Amino acid sequence: MSPHSVTIPAVNSQKARARPLSPEDRRSAILDAVIPLLIDRGAAVTTAEMAGAAGIAEGTIFRVFPDKASLLHAAIERTLDPSPFDAALSAIDPALPLADRLEAAADMLAGQFEGMTALIGMLRSIPHDDQPQVEMHRTATEAMAAVIDSLTRLLEPHRDLLSVEPSQAAVFLRGLVFTNGHPMLAMPDRMSSAQLIEILLEGITKEVR
Repeated sequence: MSPHSVTIPAVNSQKARARPLSPEDRRSAILDAVIPLLIDRGAAVTTAEMAGAAGIAEGTIFRVFPDKASLLHAAIERTLDPSPFDAALSAIDPALPLADRLEAAADMLAGQFEGMTALIGMLRSIPHDDQPQVEMHRTATEAMAAVIDSLTRLLEPHRDLLSVEPSQAAVFLRGLVFTNGHPMLAMPDRMSSAQLIEILLEGITKEVR
């Protein structure tokens, strides 16, 4: 053997195969890939485009979801889930000033509302019957209540700085962010989160007379 030769390790001809996803993990992975596409494009997105975004064959979607309508409903339910929002709020540094904590919360809330508004708007364009509609309305109502609870917990440590109860301040914050971001309610130029929080904390007047 030449002193410069290199020994190449033997390669097992049977390559290790990726472990197949469980049905629940596959469902979750599809939703993760499809939700941004739905928010951007709406219900007109085809299942072939959804499959492309998820990196799977189109038939795989229908092994997980019975039809396109059930996938859209699942996407809406996922977007309404308040758990990620609550976890993100809990991760905001408690040592930050109140205005900075609220600005971070407003940014998160705006992102959540954007997705919720886009996906809930699709309900008009997909097949449904009354019962799923009732259940979706209940889910949305519960999600909004959970958002208020999360914001209230964020505000509670700052109670001494507030002129209203933390739960009331939470409602005001949600209302400002929602109005600022809703396509039918917002002004032509949306305010930044920093501007919204300034109004929330200081009001709309320069000086009270």
